[in-house]
Amino acid sequence: MKVFYKELSFDTDQNNLLELEPKLAPYVEDFDFFSIIDLTEESTKWVEESQIKDGILTVQAMHTTCVVSVNELDEPCLLGDINKALRDFIPKGKAYLHNSGIRTKNLCEDDYKCDTNADAHMKSFLFGGPTQSVIVKNGKPIWGTWQRLCLIDLDGPRKRQVTVQILGV
Repeated sequence: MKVFYKELSFDTDQNNLLELEPKLAPYVEDFDFFSIIDLTEESTKWVEESQIKDGILTVQAMHTTCVVSVNELDEPCLLGDINKALRDFIPKGKAYLHNSGIRTKNLCEDDYKCDTNADAHMKSFLFGGPTQSVIVKNGKPIWGTWQRLCLIDLDGPRKRQVTVQILGV
């Protein structure tokens, strides 16, 4: 068995939906935090670089306010719907305990956003998880119709780290 390991860094936006589809402007609000980076094509390059023909590709976001997702994520209107649903279900400005003065753990003196991002934590918790695995067959990731692999930052703009591991033969 072979193991391939790679660490990557990405700069995310607060919300990049309008770059993907300008017609979404009426549906994106000032305090929407939803920045998506499509990793699908890059994942094919990772598998080629690994020289693993059959195995598992695992991608993990190293942050609790990010998710890695496999879905129909290159359709901007669906992304707009996801953004709106998250905003409606878990609004940014609500009085969360994580954002309050009673919090005493994991405080961030060097990062003002860290102490006021309860909504991003809750969204990532409900959205999915920091890790996705994809089957590798004949030296390529296997995708279903419309499936894309994406990193979604719910608390940008920030510098984000992603770890990739491919196991196989």
